[in-house]
Amino acid sequence: MPLAPIVIFCYNRPWHLTQTLNALKTNVLAKESQLFIFCDGAKANASETDVLNINKVATICNDLTGFANVTVIKAPSNQGLQASVTGGLNFVLEKFENVIVVEDDVVTSSYFLQFMNDALVKYKDQKKVLTIGSWNYYYKTERNFFNHMPDTIAWATWRDRWKLFEPDGKKLHDQLIERKLINKFNLGGKYNFENMLKLQYTGQISSWAIRWTAVAVLNDTLTLYPKVSLSQHIGFDTAATNSNEMDYNKDLVLAQSNISDFDIEVKEDPASVAGFLYVENEIKNSLSYIKPENPLSGQKIKNAISKFIPYTLKQGIKKIIKKDPEIEVSGWFGNYSSWQEVEKQCGGYNDNLVFEKVKQASLKVKNGEAAFERDSVTFNKLEFDEKLLSFFKRVAAEKNNALNVLDFGGSLGSSYFQYRQLFDKTVAIKWNVIEQGHFVEFGKKEIKNNELDFFYTIQECLKENKADVLILSSVLSYIKEPYALLKELMSLSIKYIVIDRNLFLKDEDRLTKQIVPSSIYKASYPCWILSENTVLNLLGEKYTVIDELEPYNGLEVDLKDKKAYFKGVILKIK
Repeated sequence: MPLAPIVIFCYNRPWHLTQTLNALKTNVLAKESQLFIFCDGAKANASETDVLNINKVATICNDLTGFANVTVIKAPSNQGLQASVTGGLNFVLEKFENVIVVEDDVVTSSYFLQFMNDALVKYKDQKKVLTIGSWNYYYKTERNFFNHMPDTIAWATWRDRWKLFEPDGKKLHDQLIERKLINKFNLGGKYNFENMLKLQYTGQISSWAIRWTAVAVLNDTLTLYPKVSLSQHIGFDTAATNSNEMDYNKDLVLAQSNISDFDIEVKEDPASVAGFLYVENEIKNSLSYIKPENPLSGQKIKNAISKFIPYTLKQGIKKIIKKDPEIEVSGWFGNYSSWQEVEKQCGGYNDNLVFEKVKQASLKVKNGEAAFERDSVTFNKLEFDEKLLSFFKRVAAEKNNALNVLDFGGSLGSSYFQYRQLFDKTVAIKWNVIEQGHFVEFGKKEIKNNELDFFYTIQECLKENKADVLILSSVLSYIKEPYALLKELMSLSIKYIVIDRNLFLKDEDRLTKQIVPSSIYKASYPCWILSENTVLNLLGEKYTVIDELEPYNGLEVDLKDKKAYFKGVILKIK
């Protein structure tokens, strides 16, 4: 069987592309392989630097040697990664039975092409195998293995498998719902991949990989992964479209020999699943702080994992499988009788380390270096709640294109920066944050602008503003007397109240000690898990629920004897 052609997609990163090509040229089958390079064109508003780099990329491709044949295909204008990948694969697979795909920021082992070609031959007729993957830093094993999540960075597939690709994201979403596969698609409810798919088919993000993953779930297929990584992502820097703050896989050691041994059964490896389950459990215990960055917009599962707990996972997977007691404990614990009792055991929000991390993250967002932040964790891809955004826009329309928000416990403007960029600049916004003294002092000095301001008390804020919306985003749980606060806030008679990302039990208040994963920061503090019924009955004296928010797609938190859950509500005064 002829060797599979290699396809590379590139745009404006000449340094990254050079590293990718140099590594590929060391492969034992490089000189016998055909290479197709798809060069995307400049955007309409491309900077001089972008145009210069695009031209450098073209020169590198045109001068390339070391392969049996090199075909360079230049787009006349910018297509974007989504269109480049789908169009490029369709083009190549019209001529060839299979293909090896490499993004322009991947360094490969010298045995990468050997593994890909051998596996393409081995599993050619086994339709259960959708793709061949190459990247593995989270799982140490003696054998190559299968997992249902496809690799989309350096991978391979066949013409008949790629024909399964469905460009209509709405159709895929409908099928996932109809066949009751949303939970599997969301990795048991731990990642909101469903929201990513919605954002794709409503035109808010561009991602082919989220649809490819949906195809994998709908067709119950698997991806072969190597026991030792054959590729290393080098795109974790400021030049990367989907970059993180740090390159968490920089110490990865690539395969030093041919590992094309396929004496394995075509079924999902339970130990590899355990690795993903460990990640899910850590995220589950930390979702009051962060939600993993959207992992399928070009980078898939690896960005979600590497952004959140890469070091712990890389070093600790064997411990998890063996149930080693040294693994960090995080989550919600105990059932305390008083705030003072649990407070004595905790270090809370006043810790200087926590405040410093929040400050630095907020400044990055303000300066345009991150899309948004949540409790000191920055995200390079914007996430938002569609229902909440729609609500804000309705209120603004009611108020003649204006929105005045009282954000109680709003940190250094986290929600403001997250949602402001989704409004037209013509909308007049006043966003007023009530916070602790040291937050207000820093906010007024370094973060405040003509729309965003900070106040020490509610009374101080309302002297200057008539708020339309009161927001309580993941804050009630950290108030010593949450019901007293709710009564005080209800007395203000603000038209709308939003409670978002609150941890509830249905009919019980429980006071716990919450321990934050050290991958975020080392801290612990008292945390109320409030009774949803009690909260809604109290608010119902003056307000009516007009919508519900489910920020984490039904995620539950295991309290041993009960399951708590995250939820939000939007209320309107009667």
